[in-house]
Amino acid sequence: MDTLALFNEFSLHTEWADSVVFSAIIGNKDAEQDESILLRLRHNHLVQKVFLDVWQDLPINPAETQSLDMAALAGFARDVHRNTRRFHETLNLTELDRMVDLPWSGMVSKNLGFDISKPTLAQTLVQVFAHSAYHRGQVVARLRELSMEPPMTDFIAWVWGNKPTPKWPEGI
Repeated sequence: MDTLALFNEFSLHTEWADSVVFSAIIGNKDAEQDESILLRLRHNHLVQKVFLDVWQDLPINPAETQSLDMAALAGFARDVHRNTRRFHETLNLTELDRMVDLPWSGMVSKNLGFDISKPTLAQTLVQVFAHSAYHRGQVVARLRELSMEPPMTDFIAWVWGNKPTPKWPEGI
């Protein structure tokens, strides 16, 4: 399997995993109204959208998810994933080596206390997949704290399930 195919699989898995988590949340009053879950999901899907915008040289809006409720956020996430799928269809191996300017790099450099290097497109793709899995794990842990049985969202579970398509909540 080549790098582009693997990145595409990671993207498809991320969309599926995000969709089944939203499907577990929507309709469960405790989970839908949990501020911790909402804040993590707002952050996670904002980061996905901001990176997509950076990759496409579009302006970013750091407050884009700030006022979304759970249902609106699920719709936002679904749209981001659809647009990300289209973006992945345009990629080629050469483009993966393209250096990416991150508008927030100066702030990060200041916070870390050293100059940061410029990442490649491939490295930022990996960052989005890893970041999404990390925060999805936090949400799943919170669902367990609310006495829910969250869906299994591991990459290997997606592969074992014959790479199912996303299952977004109905009505979003």
